Amino acid sequence: MKVIILLLSMFSIVWLIACTDTNNTAIEESANQDGENQEKTEKVNYEIPERDNWTLSSKFEHTVEPESGEGHTYEIVGNKNTLGFTGPFPIVSKQPQKYMWFYFGKENIYDIPVEVKAIKKGTDKVVNIDSGTFFEGAEVSPNSVNMPSHLRFPSAGVWKLLIYIDKKHFESIVVHVE
Repeated sequence: MKVIILLLSMFSIVWLIACTDTNNTAIEESANQDGENQEKTEKVNYEIPERDNWTLSSKFEHTVEPESGEGHTYEIVGNKNTLGFTGPFPIVSKQPQKYMWFYFGKENIYDIPVEVKAIKKGTDKVVNIDSGTFFEGAEVSPNSVNMPSHLRFPSAGVWKLLIYIDKKHFESIVVHVE
């Protein structure tokens, strides 16, 4: 009986080692304060683009004039030549809020996966913030397309959003979170 238990234990250990992810990026999961959702973070084992640039991204106005003819102006934070987002400002930590992303580029990014990650200034952890896609029916004007999202930052401070399109870094946006 002891031999069977020993063999099963050894088999379990070998199986566990064989099935372990050998990727260099370690993933940690920790419950947030209210215990509702799991927050996933990745220890950074790679260089973050523009790691030393923590200048807050600019805000600009973008007017959408749909075919109906009634325009609406949004305050957007980001880059007016690539992408940015609008929503409730100021951004408040630990409170998920709906934000709308606008893509202003020329490339066709319809139905391509978009990942939004963030790193807090002074830390080395990348937090998964949101993911989604820009889809063709989401054109709000001839010069922009949007993607809805819910952003939740785990704490206050200066955060750099890292936007990946099709797993390639596309843009970084630096924001202050209260």
